[in-house]
Amino acid sequence: MIKLAFASNDGKYVSQHFGHALRFVIAEIDKNSDGGYGWRYIETRENDTPCEGGDHNEDKFEKSISLISDCNVLLAVKVGNHAKSRLELHGLSVLERAGYIEDLIAQYIKYLQRPKIGQRAVIHEVTKPEHPIIKRREVIDDHPCFSAKAHNTSGRLHLPVSPSCNIQCRFCTRAKNTDEQRPGVAQGVLHPDEAVETVKRALELCPQIAVVGIAGPGDTLATPHAIEAFRQVHAAYPDLIKCLSTNGLALPNKAQELWDVGVRTITVTVNAVSPDVLRKVVSWVKGDDELVSLTAAQLKGIRECADIGMTVKVNTVLIPNVNDTHIAEIAAAVKKAGASRHNIIPLIPQNEFKDTPPPTCDQIETARQAAGEYLEQFRHCKHCRADACGIPGVSDLSKELYQNRTLETFSHG
Repeated sequence: MIKLAFASNDGKYVSQHFGHALRFVIAEIDKNSDGGYGWRYIETRENDTPCEGGDHNEDKFEKSISLISDCNVLLAVKVGNHAKSRLELHGLSVLERAGYIEDLIAQYIKYLQRPKIGQRAVIHEVTKPEHPIIKRREVIDDHPCFSAKAHNTSGRLHLPVSPSCNIQCRFCTRAKNTDEQRPGVAQGVLHPDEAVETVKRALELCPQIAVVGIAGPGDTLATPHAIEAFRQVHAAYPDLIKCLSTNGLALPNKAQELWDVGVRTITVTVNAVSPDVLRKVVSWVKGDDELVSLTAAQLKGIRECADIGMTVKVNTVLIPNVNDTHIAEIAAAVKKAGASRHNIIPLIPQNEFKDTPPPTCDQIETARQAAGEYLEQFRHCKHCRADACGIPGVSDLSKELYQNRTLETFSHG
């Protein structure tokens, strides 16, 4: 039996953020004797909304969580990162959805009925880099981190094979745990030789996986581990999309090597292109005292990857009063280098920015409007862990994937 909570004011439609919900509709899904699923309405629980003018009342926040703590799944239009982490600590899966409750229940039942093992369609890709338009269109259509239409239907697997980093961002804290939902976090590190077996197990858990990505927990090009993992996975699963995320410092002169091991989409995190702003975001760059070398490397690497035929997305962490008015300048620079998509991510307050409030929805939208003059904006990022597995916003199967396994620790430097 699965108990679901829906943030709904009228009892019919999910239309509220978690912190603004006046009530929660509770329903149960249970398996029938014939192997199908049925559901029933249980009750409606009134809620004293914890959000008050952009801030939240901590006592009311705790009561809201307690109100649905006996449920397995929460469905709401939006759930903040802090609330999401707290809810997941209570064992709730969080799905960000809007729609009629009955329709959402039907969709969830369809998810429960998914086949455990299935065949994936082969991505028919042209073999020569001089035809990038065909290649890009086919790849990104299935990529939930590049395509809005694939975001809630296609799955992705992040292989946590990269143990260390080559720069230190002032907002970044890498951690080894099973609870936090953010980049830089994993249960531990896989050896590249474990990658193929891990992909096999992940596909058994979630046949909808279309992408094998490597996004940490350190930088993917600070060590050779990611390239070796891709080499083995691409040989075993050539039909799956291979995707790399990097800060870009070590990206120059790597495009051909990445292409040869199957990488067709790449995300580069660029938080500033002005030296003055960059110094406020990054405290050090390994092997070079001049932070400006990071920007030069990022733009050169983006240009080389775009030229060879990869689809390049740029991530930017929006830090209020630091780079919030600099976003359009970033978008213009990376667009000129060859990026085709932009993903603006709200700051998670931690490390040196632990006392900096995250940006408001209005601040994020203002930044997206400014950057949107140059690049298509991706608006569905879920702050995924470095060992994420499943369909973003629908399922997180990483705990099942690594159940009863002890992974190696990793460097925080």
